[in-house]
Amino acid sequence: MRSYYPYRRKSKWKSALPFVLAGIVLIAVAATIFFLLNRTAVPASAPVASSSSEASSETSSEAPPSSAESSGNPVSSQASSAPAVDESNYVAYTGPIEHIFFHPLVAYPELAFDGDAQAKGMDDYMTTATEFQRVLEELYRNDYILVDPSQLYGEPDESDDSGKTYVKKTLKLPPGKKPVIISVDDVNYYDYMRENGCNYKLVVGSDGHIAAMVKNPQTGKEEIRTDTEVFPMINEFLKKHPDFSYRGAKAVVGLTGYSGILGYRTQVGSPNRESEIEAVKPVIECLKRDGFTFASHSYAHGHMSKKGVDYMTNDCQMWKDEVESLVGKTNVYLFPYGEYPKIGSEPFNVLLQYGFQHISGVGINVYQKMYDGYLFNDRKNIDGITLRKCLEQGPDYIKPNGKEAVQNQVWDMMDVEYVFDKCRGDTPGEGSF
Repeated sequence: MRSYYPYRRKSKWKSALPFVLAGIVLIAVAATIFFLLNRTAVPASAPVASSSSEASSETSSEAPPSSAESSGNPVSSQASSAPAVDESNYVAYTGPIEHIFFHPLVAYPELAFDGDAQAKGMDDYMTTATEFQRVLEELYRNDYILVDPSQLYGEPDESDDSGKTYVKKTLKLPPGKKPVIISVDDVNYYDYMRENGCNYKLVVGSDGHIAAMVKNPQTGKEEIRTDTEVFPMINEFLKKHPDFSYRGAKAVVGLTGYSGILGYRTQVGSPNRESEIEAVKPVIECLKRDGFTFASHSYAHGHMSKKGVDYMTNDCQMWKDEVESLVGKTNVYLFPYGEYPKIGSEPFNVLLQYGFQHISGVGINVYQKMYDGYLFNDRKNIDGITLRKCLEQGPDYIKPNGKEAVQNQVWDMMDVEYVFDKCRGDTPGEGSF
């Protein structure tokens, strides 16, 4: 049969062509193998830099953040390995910025609301793990999205000629989304917390992400859980709903120092201080890798509205020496009890001297005010006091003076009746199991 192409005598070059092509293929394969064997390995748990201009380029889990990074606390997350998000349709957000806070969660309500001397306080100021899970669901359902303080406030850009050192940033979010900051106070796991059904400490889970260690009251055995504390619960929720976080934002970890941090007794005077410091270091780095950021909640948890310059200075210095030395710098300060010295007073200005710029009190009403070089805001306490008050009033309560109750703002964020854990019972401290 005649070939489709007219017959042409093969040249010597054409005769060698198959060998030339084979050589080229062998060289390409060898080069590929060399590249794969010699490229830099990246651990599976290493964070991927966020598209945010504030995100840190440092990915080492051993290197502490620089001052510039820690003032905003690097925002990265396990979900950041997903494909880059298209932000071309994001719009500038100009509405209120919600900030809600919790204490370490109650993992075992039967120990917290058991009618003893501490049960009323546990009901007043704590939140159960069940309630926190429902809060996340409600926030997501109502189009809230997690943000970090560093994404909202910071140093001005080059076009800002106001002369201020700390300003509100332009925030662009997906259409219809509303920002919410979540912070957690006293992530120290004091003894009374452990005795009343809270977790014992934070640990690095088997998957390299943050987890909580609890002691099961039924078995007396230690368990590593991801469904009993704020931080692993946020991680788990974001696996299903990655769009609940803006550029990897998670939550703020508020720490005192007088009883150590994160469940490790790192304070001066602790008999096992050095070993506890070594034990907590990987937990700190894990929180950072997972996208959580840190805040001072003071060193000694004092009533700051009654304190003078000397007390404030000593307290800040002790926090710096014993806590900042471990977690790195932060510009976020959360007042204990929400109590604070008069804004602008000498005791208050001690915080500014120590570099704090994002300063928070406590209040149900949304409140943020920029001052020269710092922000003061209030945070909503989502705890037994607030939940019970909201249920007592209902979602549309009007006060005798004709004004809406501030608790209505909580109802706007979540269905309080759904969130409320019935195991609390009708009387604070006397649970129903």
